[in-house]
Amino acid sequence: MFRDSISKASELYESQAQSSASPVPSSSARYSAVEILDNVGEHEASGFLETLPPDADVNGKEELELQLSDNDETFDSVTMLQQGISSLSMSPRFHGRSSNSKLVSDIFEHRRQTTEYSASPSKQLPPPTLLYKRPEFWSSFPWESEPEIFLNLFTFPEKDLFDSLVALYFEHINYLYALLHRPTFETLITQGIHYRDPQFANVAMLVIAIGSRFSSDPRVVLEKTGSWLSSGWKWFSQVNLYNKATLTVPNLYNLQAIVVCLYTIYIQDCPSQEEGWSLISAGLRLAQAIGAHRKKVYSSKLTAIDELWKRAFWCLYILDRQFCLTLGRPCSLHDEDFDLDYPIDCDDEFWLLSDPEESFKQPPGKPSKIAFITSFIEVSFILSYALRTIYSINKSKAFLGYTGQGWEERLVTQLDSKINSWEAKIPAHLRFSATIEDPLFFVQAAMLSSAYHDLRVLVHHPFVAPGGKPTSITYSCLASCDNAARANSGIALIISCRAPTVLVPSLLLHTAFTSAIILFFKLFSARRAGKVIDVAGVMAGVHGCMRVLENAESR
Repeated sequence: MFRDSISKASELYESQAQSSASPVPSSSARYSAVEILDNVGEHEASGFLETLPPDADVNGKEELELQLSDNDETFDSVTMLQQGISSLSMSPRFHGRSSNSKLVSDIFEHRRQTTEYSASPSKQLPPPTLLYKRPEFWSSFPWESEPEIFLNLFTFPEKDLFDSLVALYFEHINYLYALLHRPTFETLITQGIHYRDPQFANVAMLVIAIGSRFSSDPRVVLEKTGSWLSSGWKWFSQVNLYNKATLTVPNLYNLQAIVVCLYTIYIQDCPSQEEGWSLISAGLRLAQAIGAHRKKVYSSKLTAIDELWKRAFWCLYILDRQFCLTLGRPCSLHDEDFDLDYPIDCDDEFWLLSDPEESFKQPPGKPSKIAFITSFIEVSFILSYALRTIYSINKSKAFLGYTGQGWEERLVTQLDSKINSWEAKIPAHLRFSATIEDPLFFVQAAMLSSAYHDLRVLVHHPFVAPGGKPTSITYSCLASCDNAARANSGIALIISCRAPTVLVPSLLLHTAFTSAIILFFKLFSARRAGKVIDVAGVMAGVHGCMRVLENAESR
């Protein structure tokens, strides 16, 4: 590939020398980078193109002007604004400014600016093509291909069970992550797409596998085990995502099935979290490969497919931060590496209405379920910053300016300000209270409140330094951790009393565990210092956390 492009550049340089007397170029024919991508093929070749068509008049009567991206990526922002991310579905990949493709594109752009060709304004020239495209270097070898996924290998449950498990997924999971658009998904199921499309079949299998965790139907239990802990495994185990087609093709269904919540949400509550963490990274790479992380690849007009891509990316982002928090590892993607918009604040049922002018508009005065997603994304930004500063190696701290005397206090103060500012913006219907009637908003509010207090623990407890030398912020950090842990234990107690048989989201399990540990730390610290504290009150908080964890053990 590289030699082909260098050979082409050499030819263009020689042709430029022979045509130096040509007239000044005009802008009659423009070809976007997306058109270039479509002509080059699917092997990351944007920019490797032939700039002169065979019938071009090099004496000045016809001209071809390449309108390449003039900022940082090799794709056409105009086409993106008109068609959205779907216009990239068949093109090779998204390429950033440091890529080889961008470098080659710059060569052709430089050649365009220094070459004097003109063309008839009335004649449209065919898109440019690459002449130096040797198949042995641009195409996959036969031995690299993998066997296709055969749909007859999938065994779906009976229709009544299938429908009930889909409903349970949307009732208990989708409103927390908003990965799928329920009307669209149910329409595809009704049309039997899961019997014809293996990628969508993977998504459907994972949906019913997760829905099984909330079902009381004995058919969800794995045969010969008799254990409800195996709920859904018979369908989960049929999905094989470790294949070349899934891990290299940025298809929306692949992204949804891989890590984009479905696969990882299931694993997140299982012992094999290592697998989920790795798959999230793969999912984020696939999203970047098609440019789903960039605002400019989306249409200026709201479309369902664009919104589903955005939802998929944000699901990956949230889960990546949660897994990195749980496992104590660096995030897979930095916040400065993407700039797409949040998911639209509109519930599924208002996306596609008979009146296009009213589509994607939340009715005034009706609180949305998606508002939770926006708030959770925003708190994930703060979590990400905390992980990159407080929990990073010293080089990262120095790079971000947290060095010298008093850096701990400056950092904690800054993060406290961010956390409090975010908490103040939480919508009224998502402020936690034991009296919230709507069960959906009750769980969403509990998650946001728990995330707020857990973030306070995350920011402050590294500076408590048990057994170490106290600093100027040690005692204030200890008080903040204590207050946050007691608040989260209170939330856990309310949840365990109000819905003792309902499986709570994994985030609430994490915060319950963290809070119980902090409360035990308080007990041991008081005993060591000889202080008298309300042991019964502290243990009540611990027991509230324990009840939430015990309730989750059944599945």
